[in-house]
Amino acid sequence: MTPRRPPLLVCSSADLAERKHVGIELLYEGQIEAVVVFRFQGDVFAYINRCVHMPKRLDCERDIIFDDNGQLLRCSMHGIVYEPSTGTSLSTMCHGEQLRPVRVQEREGAVYVTDKRARPLPLDGAA
Repeated sequence: MTPRRPPLLVCSSADLAERKHVGIELLYEGQIEAVVVFRFQGDVFAYINRCVHMPKRLDCERDIIFDDNGQLLRCSMHGIVYEPSTGTSLSTMCHGEQLRPVRVQEREGAVYVTDKRARPLPLDGAA
C-alpha cells in the first residue's frame, strides 16, 4: 500500500482575504505549474494560472485576478473573463473554455492543495 501524501500547505486562512489571491508553484502531472488560489464568496478555489486564450498568467501584467467589480476572474493581458466558481470563460473569443481546476481544501485555519496530481517542487529545483 502506498503511503498517503500529506496535503500541500498554501497559506493560513487568515492570509486569504475575499477576492484576493495567492500564487504558488508546484509539480502538476509532472510539469512545473503556477497555480492561483483565491477566495470568492467565502469559498476557496484554485486553477492552473494560465489563460485559455494565450499561455499567460492571469496576473501577468497586474497583480490582481478579479475584474474591477470583483465578480469575475480577468486575465490582465487581454481581458478574457471567467466565472470564479467554475473557471468557465464568459468572453466571446473563448466562450465555454475552462481554466484547469486544482483541488484545494480549507480546514483547521489553513488552505491546502489536496489534488492527487500535484506534488511539491523538489528542493534541488529539478523537476
